[in-house]
Amino acid sequence: MLVRSFRPVGSAFASLILLSIPVSQALAWEAEGWQSTIELGASKTTGNTESTTATGRFRAEHTAIDWRNRIRLDAYFHEEDDETTGERYIAGYQADRKLGEHDYLFGALRYERDRFSNYDYQGSATAGYGRRLIDGERVQLDGEIGAGMRQVRIRTTGETDSEPVGRLAGNFRWEISDNARLTDELLILTGSDNTEIENILALTADVTSRMSLRTSFTVKHNTDVEPGVENTDTITDVSLVYRFR
Repeated sequence: MLVRSFRPVGSAFASLILLSIPVSQALAWEAEGWQSTIELGASKTTGNTESTTATGRFRAEHTAIDWRNRIRLDAYFHEEDDETTGERYIAGYQADRKLGEHDYLFGALRYERDRFSNYDYQGSATAGYGRRLIDGERVQLDGEIGAGMRQVRIRTTGETDSEPVGRLAGNFRWEISDNARLTDELLILTGSDNTEIENILALTADVTSRMSLRTSFTVKHNTDVEPGVENTDTITDVSLVYRFR
């Protein structure tokens, strides 16, 4: 179905639902207030092959008794022999409304622009239910399920398409030691035209109280692409992370 514009009515409706639900005050989130990180990585090769790679990520999270708000900004750039071969940007926002000790409702917005994918952009607005499935001292696992709308613009034709999507997400965190942690973030957005899958596996080691070294492996997969376009992209990255509050 072709449309001229995308109006995320679902996100506004979801916000009204979240605001209207009474909250259990049993426990607060893990920490209250702002926690943010900036992550930067870069590499350059010279000689027979000239290449440059740069990555940047920003994460911000604000927690209170009732709410948790999360912001994500990502940028990736790769150039080889003076030709750009990779360029990707992601922006996301998610609001979580607490229901009890382990349960919450969420509303999420996501926008991705990838110069070398099948789509000029993919944008979605979803809402649903989340739960802390594992809540150990060193291991935590959150799972989310929901639905919403997605809009895309196909690169080859310039056509804009909008469709309902289902959303599955998981966030895993393992505190290996006091200075090292393993995380895995999974996101699946599935519709009749295409299924997006993104998984980010990362190992982070603290260098100081505010500085860390992070190694990550990202997999991005689209099930429906045009001929000549790869379904799966991967990024292996080593970067420095700075934490502040």
